[in-house]
Amino acid sequence: MFVMVVDAVVLSGINRRTLSPKDFTSEPMSKAVSLTGEGLRIFLRLYEQKKQSKFRYSVLQTQCTFQKAFEIQARLLAIYLMGETEKYPP
Repeated sequence: MFVMVVDAVVLSGINRRTLSPKDFTSEPMSKAVSLTGEGLRIFLRLYEQKKQSKFRYSVLQTQCTFQKAFEIQARLLAIYLMGETEKYPP
């Protein structure tokens, strides 16, 4: 879920022109792409806004924020890893 949110934030930032090519740098040898300092500030602002947005959370069959869903998923994973349940709902 986290990766989907991050991808959505980046793509939304690019599509809405909040993030632009000047906000990214490229490593010449590996061709790895990363955010500049300003790009990171923009991304973090957009990410915080996205975490507060609501969506239909299928595990609980209700609406909640992404931030709450991250917390719930972490708790469910912990319960599974501690052996308190046999099934982890992804």
